[in-house]
This record gives sequence, C-alpha cells and structure tokens, in this order.
Amino acid sequence: MTSADFAALETWDPTQVKLTPAMAARLWLQTSLRLTRAQKELHDAIFTHDGTDESLDRYASARAELDSAEAWALLIAKAHPRCDQG
Repeated sequence: MTSADFAALETWDPTQVKLTPAMAARLWLQTSLRLTRAQKELHDAIFTHDGTDESLDRYASARAELDSAEAWALLIAKAHPRCDQG
C-alpha cells in the first residue's frame, strides 16, 4: 500500500463497519505490514543518520509514519479485536 492508501484508510471509521472474517484478517495483515515497514524505515533512518538536515528530515518523517501506523493499529485493535481460536 502507498502513503496515499494509508491516508485514505485513516479517514475510514472501522467502528462503523461490520467486517467479514476474511476482511478482518486482511485488515490485520495490512496493519501489521504497515507497522513493520514503518519500524524498518525508522531503524534505517536512525542507523544512517549523519547529522545532515536531510537525514534529520528522513528521521522525522519515519518517526511520524511510525506514530501514525501505531495509532491506526490501536484504532483497529479497539474496533475489531482478534479472537484467535484453537
């Protein structure tokens, strides 16, 4: 998914939708992938930081994306908690 896709998702209210099990699983997967990607981008920004303005901007952007991904994951977790069975 692109940043635009994530921005569109964040305007969607998951509490207003009854998800099928398949849709819920896909939403959880997308949320997990977004968190993983955001964490990787932040780690890359931290470890390639060289003191330049460009690297500071990269860090700030990566930190903001991780914050956004975490907020989205919490929203999804509250709206549609996982009920793993078995």
